[in-house]
Amino acid sequence: MEICLPIPLSKNQEVIIEISFETSPKSSALQWLTPEQTSGKEHPYLFSQCQAIHCRAILPCQDTPSVKLTYSAEVTTTNYSLN
Repeated sequence: MEICLPIPLSKNQEVIIEISFETSPKSSALQWLTPEQTSGKEHPYLFSQCQAIHCRAILPCQDTPSVKLTYSAEVTTTNYSLN
């Protein structure tokens, strides 16, 4: 991935870059527990397992411990509501 900025940046200037990315329901890093598998037995539970190299299945990244990043995520699903 290459991101070209329209203006030069000053040294130590911070920028926010937003990238939209979708993974698939068969992602090796994201898994669901059914309601029956959870302690409350009421709602499904989404969890991530990024070891050893599965983080790249969630977002475009250099999936190595020496490269750190901060990210936020929004999870969208169908046929589910909070009561």
